[in-house]
Amino acid sequence: MADKFVSAEAAELIEKSITEVVEANGYEVVEIKYFKEYGRYNLTVFIWSKDGVDLNGCETVHNALDPIMDKYEELFPEEYVLNVSSSGLDRPIVTMDDFRRALDTEIEVKDEEGKRHGKLISHDENSFTILTGDKNPKEITISKTNVKIQPYIRF
Repeated sequence: MADKFVSAEAAELIEKSITEVVEANGYEVVEIKYFKEYGRYNLTVFIWSKDGVDLNGCETVHNALDPIMDKYEELFPEEYVLNVSSSGLDRPIVTMDDFRRALDTEIEVKDEEGKRHGKLISHDENSFTILTGDKNPKEITISKTNVKIQPYIRF
């Protein structure tokens, strides 16, 4: 969240408070974004839970965060809109935390070999392994270099 709008010290303090509130409500912080759009500042907190995030969950976290964020009002350059959102079904899988959250779920991989999908069964700093769902399932280990990864969504 540290950026040109908020000092690094303020961002660290705010992120810590947000994380405590989100976790106390049974969710995990995926990302915190503070940005100016259409002339207004926005503070958006993206949350995740293994059981999913619905509108009620977003509302619960928002209501819990609102009074806490009032304490930090003077750290922001202007008034802002507080938003709480799920991380989204199609959010790219990039960080180690993203990979941890995606374990045992189906993912789609796009690289020089084309598109593939399978169940994410392991990962480390440099690569990840999927189990394909073909007639003859097999484990495929793929480098994290030059690859796009996201959850596989069935329609």
